[in-house]
Amino acid sequence: MKKSDIVWIIRILVAAVFILSAVAKLYPSPATGIINFEKFYLQEGLGLDLSFSKIVSRLLIGLEFTLAILILLPFYLKKIVIPSIITLLSLFSFHLAIQAISGDASNCGCFGELIPMTPLEALIKNILTIGLLILPLTIFKDELKEKLNLNLIIIIGLSISLLMFILIPSNSSFGEGKLIDDSNGVTTKYSKYFQDVDKGNKLLCFFSPTCEHCMETGKEITVLKNKYPGLIPDIDHIKIFFMDEAGNGSQSEIESFFDYIGANYDYKVLPDDVFVPLFWAEKDFPGVLYMYNGVERVFFDGIDENEFDGNKLIDELKREY
Repeated sequence: MKKSDIVWIIRILVAAVFILSAVAKLYPSPATGIINFEKFYLQEGLGLDLSFSKIVSRLLIGLEFTLAILILLPFYLKKIVIPSIITLLSLFSFHLAIQAISGDASNCGCFGELIPMTPLEALIKNILTIGLLILPLTIFKDELKEKLNLNLIIIIGLSISLLMFILIPSNSSFGEGKLIDDSNGVTTKYSKYFQDVDKGNKLLCFFSPTCEHCMETGKEITVLKNKYPGLIPDIDHIKIFFMDEAGNGSQSEIESFFDYIGANYDYKVLPDDVFVPLFWAEKDFPGVLYMYNGVERVFFDGIDENEFDGNKLIDELKREY
């Protein structure tokens, strides 16, 4: 095999890795994927706040697409493109090494939810990639022909970054509870799914039908409803939003869910690109929202400090009586 062919194979392989990494962060849909990446890997993993993580996520995905394109073009390969890729991978590798040493074996998020990878596995992947990229800068440097056109590199980078913000807009209204309508008083963004949701006391639940924590929360709500009749919203006032996890309506999963919790409630099944901006942008499964006349009283979410607490819910409900 010619040395020039080896260099091209390296460039194509590295470009493919970066394209896969960028696309994987948008899996299973751009809305779900990028919010997963922001919430679990930028906010919780790196400690970035919500607004900054929305910017970083789009810039990072845009950068991955940009580098994948630039390594296949003949512009400033030795001076800018390949050294930039090596530097980026080295920075990520430093963070991954810290995670691996600390014993973290969770998904690092390099390939999103498409290809779960531990920090150690990702670190090995980065080291191998860096090793491949060093070859065109050393023993195969004479086979790497490059042209000098800095303006084109800048234009490509800025264009792709801008395109990320256009194709995946950052919706600042994600997670906001109520909207004010001057003609009808307080209404919520949930009223388009349940007509009477803004009247009286309502308990809205945001579940994934196969989420174990969601199932346990649903069962606890059923127990509370039976234990405190007349205090917990009755069966007609408990509404569930299910994320269509299976992508086909999730009917069998939902039937199993209701069998497990011991009751059936009014529900809507929403595709992930609708469910995510409605709930998951700033919150986590399982979500339970208590509203009175359209006004948010208490919102539980996740399995940590703000997880569902039946006693707190009962205390809040007693204020209305």
